[in-house]
Amino acid sequence: MSNRRNRKGYLLLEVLASIAVIAIGLAVILRSFTMSLRASKIAQEYFEASLLVQDAMSSLEEQEKLAGGVSVSDTAGQITGTQYNLDTKITKISDADTLDAVTAVIYWTNKERNERIEIGTYLKDGMSK
Repeated sequence: MSNRRNRKGYLLLEVLASIAVIAIGLAVILRSFTMSLRASKIAQEYFEASLLVQDAMSSLEEQEKLAGGVSVSDTAGQITGTQYNLDTKITKISDADTLDAVTAVIYWTNKERNERIEIGTYLKDGMSK
């Protein structure tokens, strides 16, 4: 009879150990899900920011074609609920050259991260035609 009592105690310890192992496994799985959701949100922010920067550059190129000159602008808005600033900068390369270096930069802060995307191109100076 005492052998039977000891056997029941071992079963209880085995059940508790298996529950602990299952709980740890589930915690790891849930953590990986939350990390993948966070990575997806960051990827969405970058995608939307790159679209905004490309749109700004396209409008500058169109403005150059239509108006014969581009102007510097600052824009503010939101990317997936996060505030951003979009700055465009035009730099004259030299007086002898008819090209301007045009840069568009978008900045945003998400919790502890400061993010930024920058693209640049050259446009013909509309004033030196």
